[in-house]
Amino acid sequence: MTKREAKDLGWRCLTLYLPLILFLIGTLFPFYWIVNTSLKDSVEVLSLPIKYWPDNPTLSNYSYLFEKMGFGNNVANTAFVAALTTVLVTLLSLLSGYAMSRYRFYGKTFIYVLMLATQMLPAVVLMIPLFQTMVKLHLINSLWSLVLICTCTNLPFCMFMMMGYYSSVPRELEEAAQVDGCTLLGAVFRVLIPVMLPSIVATGAYAFINAWNVYVYATAFITDKAKYTLPLALNVFQGEYGTDYGKLAAGCVIALIPVVVIFAFIQKHLSGGATSGAVKGCLLYTSPSPRDA
Repeated sequence: MTKREAKDLGWRCLTLYLPLILFLIGTLFPFYWIVNTSLKDSVEVLSLPIKYWPDNPTLSNYSYLFEKMGFGNNVANTAFVAALTTVLVTLLSLLSGYAMSRYRFYGKTFIYVLMLATQMLPAVVLMIPLFQTMVKLHLINSLWSLVLICTCTNLPFCMFMMMGYYSSVPRELEEAAQVDGCTLLGAVFRVLIPVMLPSIVATGAYAFINAWNVYVYATAFITDKAKYTLPLALNVFQGEYGTDYGKLAAGCVIALIPVVVIFAFIQKHLSGGATSGAVKGCLLYTSPSPRDA
């Protein structure tokens, strides 16, 4: 290795590899510490000096969650709310984003500003009117109240996301499909949706995360322990006189696993782009040349 190559390698390590390693440590250490804490008993969690791996790893915290607290029911409740919210938000934002992106109509600007204004209001401000609405709809202590609220609160931003994605897809794709005999609805579902699959997955992932982690509205609308979602169930371990860190950490690990698994499964779609997909869609839906006929 020449002196110049050694200097370039040292500079690369200082400016690239070292920051990446520090970033990786800073990102992964909290997750490691949660797992580490979940494997300790209540005595070892608070013992000093701090131990970076338990002397006697135990799964007692996990068994307590499922055997004594019915944590599996909390996971099922959260999955129900997150799954329905994701489907509804994705479908509605897909249609509303198309209308706002492709059509000109009276009141479009007003609707856009109104939807944007809803994103500027904190959840606490909306709590009282939403609670009164849920009471009139008889949805207090019902998971459907969380589905409805999460859908309404996530829809505006997801619609803005879909508007941007639609704007990046050329109109010629739809026009080419309609020339070949597709209806407008057929062009949307046969051409645009396959082209925009990475964008749709990204929108659904955003809605899923927000619904999975909903807490503020859940505290107001859900008081029945049988209907508790994961954030409410985890809050039980934070008492007035202390916090059970071992069981809280175990609950956090359980709450993280489904999200990590889902994102590992869909990450190949998230890495794609709408523009590259549009090129493929254009090639697929252009009319055949006379030579091919």
